[in-house]
Amino acid sequence: MLQPRSTSPPQVQASPGSVGKPTIIERPLSEPPDVLEGERKTVTALFADIKGSTELMEGLDPEEARAIIDPALSLMIEAVHRYEGYVVQSTGDGIFALFGAPVAHEDHPQRALHAALATRDELHSLGEDLRNRGRPAVEVRIGINTGEVVMRTVHTGGHTEYAPVGQVINLAARMQSAARAGS
Repeated sequence: MLQPRSTSPPQVQASPGSVGKPTIIERPLSEPPDVLEGERKTVTALFADIKGSTELMEGLDPEEARAIIDPALSLMIEAVHRYEGYVVQSTGDGIFALFGAPVAHEDHPQRALHAALATRDELHSLGEDLRNRGRPAVEVRIGINTGEVVMRTVHTGGHTEYAPVGQVINLAARMQSAARAGS
């Protein structure tokens, strides 16, 4: 049986794309962005977000909104890391994560599913806690898809991104958008 890796809760990073375990490579800003050759890999993409976050945030002070969103993001990130996934980026009210790259695991689809179930369960508990304290509850939507992509490294001037290209990613994102809350 797959056992989760023990980790301490991650801190939510301030900038998009900086969440997770990215490799930061400093390059002079005068150098043009470049793309390194890609590598074909089979990966599992996971998208998770808070359903109805726009409506949830209406009428809330930004600090109040942050007090709801940040714990949810931390739980999502922690679940991905627990099963040795890679958080490609924060999407504001959610995450985009990969299993099977940059570190290959033969059981990456199962790891993604375990992370999704942990995310769902932990965000359900967070939602109940928020509701009990008279705050708006959060619900999560998750989309997962497995298939071939081309992984490439993109140097953007200030940092390096390791990101996939392929229909697999688009389908996982659409599945997440169409998912019911709590699924």
